[in-house]
Amino acid sequence: MNAYTKIKLLILPLTIILFVSTGCNSYTTQTTSGRDYLSKYPNPIGVEASGINEEIEEIADIEPQLNFPARIGLAKLANGRISNLTSEEAVAWTKARDELGPGFGEFVPVSGLIAESVYSQPKSRRSATGTQAILRKLRMGAARQHLDAVLVYEVFSRTKTTSLATAVSNWTLVGAYFIPSKEIETVGHANALLLDVRNGYPYGTASTSMEKKNVVAYMGHRDRSRNLEDRNQVATALKLIPNVKKMMTRLVTDLDAGQESL
Repeated sequence: MNAYTKIKLLILPLTIILFVSTGCNSYTTQTTSGRDYLSKYPNPIGVEASGINEEIEEIADIEPQLNFPARIGLAKLANGRISNLTSEEAVAWTKARDELGPGFGEFVPVSGLIAESVYSQPKSRRSATGTQAILRKLRMGAARQHLDAVLVYEVFSRTKTTSLATAVSNWTLVGAYFIPSKEIETVGHANALLLDVRNGYPYGTASTSMEKKNVVAYMGHRDRSRNLEDRNQVATALKLIPNVKKMMTRLVTDLDAGQESL
């Protein structure tokens, strides 16, 4: 048996295939009335009150006004900025729209250029910063596109690299290139929030996570790590879409029921 054959026999048993764990999935919906919520208090919050109590009353005094079919904006965030959808995501959102049926409406990507062109700071003493500024910009851009609500979602990940018992092979000429000695683990998370464009009512949330692992050789493991992280972010975004679809289905039912009870 020559040296090349010995190397092949050593490498093959140590090659581990990428696997995916399911992670968690969840979604919530909200169709409650602000008037009903405030009416439960013996006295209006704003009576003989000041400061945060008045703010709480103002925040709570909001009503759902979304009607289906609707134009739902899609806004994917990356590092706090509106990002383009991947081709896989665009296809998946189109499929979700078709599965929701004509009574749902349509998904429309929010244009980052339009949002930037119409954005302005609030006309108040306090300027919008951080998350507030991002959501304000999205709602203003969606308003210019005449959208009814905007679904904003963000995908992020955490990656960890661990040395295996075979890491001693890193110091050999062949082993560093071929023998798997590094385990790369990346966990992707995706969160979505559906907001009314006109009054900011939060109709629902959805979230999911996905874990991917791979065992690779020492040489090139940093490139493999980045590649695995990128692929996992796309896979996590695709996994979020079914949860959003469930949220939308529930909203259509609940909001229709609310309209019928009026």
